Amino acid sequence: MLTSRSRSAATKGALASAALAVAATMTAEVMARDDRGTSQSGEQKNMRRVGHVDLQGRPSYQPNVIVYPDGRTIAFAGTHGGSKPNPLKGGVIEQNGTMIIDVSDPDRPVEKFHIPVPVAGGQAQMARMCLGSDLPGGTPGHVYLMRNIQGNAAQQSGYEAWDVTNVTNPTLVGAMRGIRNTHKLWWECKTGIAYMPGSRDVPAPNRWRTGQSMVVADWSNPATPQYIRTFGVVGAQPDGTGAAPNSLHGPISTFEHPQASQSLARGAGADDVIGNRIYLAWGVGDDGILQILDRKKLLPPSLGGTWTGDPNRPTEADLLAPQTGILYMSPDQGGHTSMPVFGLAPKSYQDFTEFKTRDIVLLSSEATADLCQEAPHWSFVVDVTVENSKTAPPGTRVQQNPWQGPMILSTMSVDPRAGEKFPRGNYCKRGARYGVHSSEENFNNPYYGRVTFLAYFTGGVRVWDIREPQAPVELGFYVPVANANTVQPDGYMTNNVEVDNRGFIYATDRNGSGLDILELHGEAKDIGLGRDKDHDDRDHDRDHGKDRDRYHDRNGHDHDDNFGNHD
Repeated sequence: MLTSRSRSAATKGALASAALAVAATMTAEVMARDDRGTSQSGEQKNMRRVGHVDLQGRPSYQPNVIVYPDGRTIAFAGTHGGSKPNPLKGGVIEQNGTMIIDVSDPDRPVEKFHIPVPVAGGQAQMARMCLGSDLPGGTPGHVYLMRNIQGNAAQQSGYEAWDVTNVTNPTLVGAMRGIRNTHKLWWECKTGIAYMPGSRDVPAPNRWRTGQSMVVADWSNPATPQYIRTFGVVGAQPDGTGAAPNSLHGPISTFEHPQASQSLARGAGADDVIGNRIYLAWGVGDDGILQILDRKKLLPPSLGGTWTGDPNRPTEADLLAPQTGILYMSPDQGGHTSMPVFGLAPKSYQDFTEFKTRDIVLLSSEATADLCQEAPHWSFVVDVTVENSKTAPPGTRVQQNPWQGPMILSTMSVDPRAGEKFPRGNYCKRGARYGVHSSEENFNNPYYGRVTFLAYFTGGVRVWDIREPQAPVELGFYVPVANANTVQPDGYMTNNVEVDNRGFIYATDRNGSGLDILELHGEAKDIGLGRDKDHDDRDHDRDHGKDRDRYHDRNGHDHDDNFGNHD
């Protein structure tokens, strides 16, 4: 991940003492304990903290959660570079790597293990997990972790697979080294196919012009990964010309989406189904691109696809073949996370006759400078109902530009002056970055399709109602507080967010403040679960399981609301 800083190290050092004193004062002003004894930020709306772990003070990136075969819920959190003592090993200093946390009881999460990166200077920001019973070459009853190692050849840059069945004794089972510019991967558990930012670290003529393009590999057997191909936008390939395109931040495959077999909103053919798309966010914080791919056209026949080209030096035609849609952003906005939502049918559209159902992508652009010393960065609601103009489904026509289609409907923007309602003041002036970083990425969370969650750095976690995608509404927020582990003078900085299948929200901190486990309540929870707006909020019943509400998820399944009531 790219970073930029607005102050020199010397200036930061000079400010550190003053910042620590201010932080201590502010913490006293904004923290309190609820009736369960859980400390709470005084800056919250329709959200509250359930639990917390400090992640050993390591600056953390993406959290992800998996349910083990024995029913335990285990979270994994990647980290940024550096080193810290590991209290689980008697205080030995370890390079930052991957934290493993048992979150079966979200009130009392327990850190179980830390897997350091293999060589100092590397980073392992990303973690994806699969059950061995899902992976075609996995061992039933086992659980596997895939993570990136970002760095140079000496730091063993590439991707690793670990057997994490025993959370206190993980073992390395496989690796693909020699991949440069690694980052935020996606792993399909049912097929084992991984879509991994990066490219092979090889000399010309096979060296990609955009180092952080996309490696596609078969990890169906975690011990023996197989390289398939490298892919990118036109110009990124070794034989490309002109300015090299910006880097891939992360792909999201919909192959395992709960509605994978259903048609896209304007699907024109048999392959225009939800499960046959991959959404790629390019550019991080500038010169962004949202790209949509036909999964079958990306993969070779051996994996159910149709591609038969050169895996290392594709032609321009090879790169355009799987592309079904593309949207170029303004130079001041990038592509960090591209989270798709399908089949929205806003109530305000019900009296219209066309385009009443929409497919959208939540596209975030990452803020990269402290104290707002850059352009503002937002999360965009992109309408991808019409992916392109190559064909003419009803209501459209073939256009001169075949890529006419995707458009920005709206933004999810928080005015930094909103922080002035609270003791810590304007979000731009709190020390660290302010603006969007990322959204959640779990298709199976109970709020999916109605409510989304954004990591907003000094703005904390922000909750948005997206049922009317042209006019999203902020429903709530939780802004954490710095603690003894927080790097100063920058202060706290909510980095990434994820939502598990129970509805708990996980927020990590980029400056060492740890992992908060949050929950919705009030109106935000009712809307998120698809309940009537005037439905009584059962969060305050304090019955711990008696008279639970029931709700229907967007996939038509009936559930007990047996999460979130931790009063």
